[in-house]
Amino acid sequence: MPKTDKAKMPAAPVPEMSPERFEALRNRLQVQRQEILNMYKQDVRAGQESTDDGTEDIVDRANNSYNRELMFSISDGERLLLLQIEGAIKRMEGGVYGRCTGCGNGIHPLRLEAVPWARFCIDCQELAEKGLLEADAS
Repeated sequence: MPKTDKAKMPAAPVPEMSPERFEALRNRLQVQRQEILNMYKQDVRAGQESTDDGTEDIVDRANNSYNRELMFSISDGERLLLLQIEGAIKRMEGGVYGRCTGCGNGIHPLRLEAVPWARFCIDCQELAEKGLLEADAS
């Protein structure tokens, strides 16, 4: 069966995952999501507060500019992680969490414990990292 057909089929829950483990992972994802949102809000606030406020010293202005850029680059990484976490929560709500979005096979529960937002099984993750598997943001 082609990969596209498997990905569209509603998947049964991964048999190795108990309802308690599933709920624990859901809670963990929601907590991580909230932590990232809180950090993002803090970064935005700090970026707004660290204006040049009339500083004449060029070194201070350069320092302030560098710090703002650093905070916003960190925010980009946080934003990407937030999208991955929200994708995992959507897959949970859709009943396909724990299934590889590449091949449709179950993702090993230990992988989900380590990376609860994982979309791919190990094999498909390796293919995605090599650019051999389409890795959209779903």
